[in-house]
Amino acid sequence: MSKKPVSATTLNTYTKKELVGYLTGLAGQNIIYNIIGTGLAFYFQSVIFIPAMAYSLIFALARVWDAINDPMMGTIVDKTRTKWGKCKPYLLFVPVVILVTTILPFLNGMYAEPNELHEVTLQDAKAYVAYSESDLVKELEYDGTKYLFVPADGTWELQKDADGKTLMDEEGNIVKTKVMIYTADDKAPVTDTALAETILQEFQSELGFVKKTGVKAVLIVGWAAFSYVLWGMTYTIGDIPLWGVTSLMTEDQNDRAKVLTLARAVANVGMIGTLFTMIAPAFQGIYKGRGMDEAHSLRMAYITLAVVMTVFASILFQFAGLSVKERVAPQNKKTYTIKENFQIMFGNKPFRQILISGILRSPIQLLAIVAMTLVMYYFFNNDIGKTLFTDAGLNVNLVLKIVILVVGLFGGMIFFPLFVPKLIAKHEKKNLYNFFTLGGAVPFALIFVFFLISKGNVLTWGGMCVMSVLFFMAGASMGSLNVLQSVMIADCVDYEEYTNGIRPDGVFFSGQSFITKLSAGIASLISGGVYALVKFSGKNVALLNNALVNGEDFKTYNGGKYAAAMFFLISIPPAIGMVLAAIPTWKYALPDDEHTRILDELNAKRNSAENDATVLQNADGATESVD
Repeated sequence: MSKKPVSATTLNTYTKKELVGYLTGLAGQNIIYNIIGTGLAFYFQSVIFIPAMAYSLIFALARVWDAINDPMMGTIVDKTRTKWGKCKPYLLFVPVVILVTTILPFLNGMYAEPNELHEVTLQDAKAYVAYSESDLVKELEYDGTKYLFVPADGTWELQKDADGKTLMDEEGNIVKTKVMIYTADDKAPVTDTALAETILQEFQSELGFVKKTGVKAVLIVGWAAFSYVLWGMTYTIGDIPLWGVTSLMTEDQNDRAKVLTLARAVANVGMIGTLFTMIAPAFQGIYKGRGMDEAHSLRMAYITLAVVMTVFASILFQFAGLSVKERVAPQNKKTYTIKENFQIMFGNKPFRQILISGILRSPIQLLAIVAMTLVMYYFFNNDIGKTLFTDAGLNVNLVLKIVILVVGLFGGMIFFPLFVPKLIAKHEKKNLYNFFTLGGAVPFALIFVFFLISKGNVLTWGGMCVMSVLFFMAGASMGSLNVLQSVMIADCVDYEEYTNGIRPDGVFFSGQSFITKLSAGIASLISGGVYALVKFSGKNVALLNNALVNGEDFKTYNGGKYAAAMFFLISIPPAIGMVLAAIPTWKYALPDDEHTRILDELNAKRNSAENDATVLQNADGATESVD
């Protein structure tokens, strides 16, 4: 254990007001990221029913474009020369653009829509009447047997009230059409309830669920792709300067570690954007009251909340541009092409090691992508209101169990990383980075192991306490790695300035943006593949949603395959990714003692250049005075 040497040079650094403004803007920007990062996948899959592989490919291909777009934007930032600096101008003007592009992906049509034949439920078997031929009879073959479906009330049309709106029950759900099922060969009623429910779901899938085809399908998937790529591009325009400015706000590496640590903590606070998926259904009643069905009212609820939360977050984001001040002026006047910047990025060995490590760690993004889907289905059966507020009142036990889990996860991600600067002051960054990658793999892997041990039910008091501890450890590793990654990238900028005389803040922090978005793309591809494998996609999601409304339990639905798939995704791939991430940085090329020496020399040079400029200016003034 060794203490880092401290520079004796007086260093130019940010004020408290600037720091608060910067962190406020960062919080807003991360709320926006999490609305898209966690909410959009759920919206595509479970609200407008785009096939899992389709949206997964969209996310993955968008990341391929980011491989070009992010360094391109970094190059543009490094070429920028204004009276405000090179990062601040973007932070002043980009929030309003991102506001618009964040809302656009939600303004899409439904890839598949339930019709009135989807809004059906079984008639009580005791109330069946003798079968009689009618134009209303629908026929369906299931498992080699033909069945006949007859509406009990003599119509397939949903009931309407006096105003012509679809009739709702006391809980705000559509009053479904009661259906009787008979075998086609002998016209006998199907009295096996389990079989009847299964056949009815097949009926809903085949006759009650209309998937878009042809041009309409292409337009919906095309809009999803275009709007998401557009969001990614505009987000990059704000993200790279937002992180790049941290190395320009101060000459003091301790203050830089402080701002990056607080930035990462605040970025995790921005994860309140992940609540988007949970909050949106609360707006559904507004549209159900106007006569909309379950599917379309949910879509409108998501659009409404997307507008509300994005406007709020964009206002916060604006504070960064209004507050920050660049205090480290680049010494190099030359600018570089995109090709040259690629060469600079990959020629800088420590940066290259961090970049490869971050890409290998991509599967940890599954926690963000899958988390809200898992929470909505596993803990709330896709109906927060009904689960939390039972006939007996508030479900206090469930609330407390959720609190235990949330405290563990967010405690690890938000609060533990605040100690990273103290750890950096006593330990080599490389050693800390590798410790958190390898150490973090253990709790991630144990999440799925414990799920299997508990036989798919972790919602016991003991189970939630164990999961809370595991999520705390996993979250602590993730949060600490995020801080260390940012600090080490900033160190690489110093290294490049010292070695080659250029300071590529924009380009190098575009690498961080690229890691984040490529990770999300890879994670989406993994989740899409696993979901496709267990057939958690398209019409099956719609059938699941309907089954849950009718009283099914997600934990046991379809033999528990969907629940197991989600716990697998947030556990095993992230654990593998964490182990792999330690390989590139095992022999990291920029030791801390070497970086401290480099930074001291750079600061001494800057101060010397400033003093020379001051002396020259004074000399010119004296000459003019003599004249």
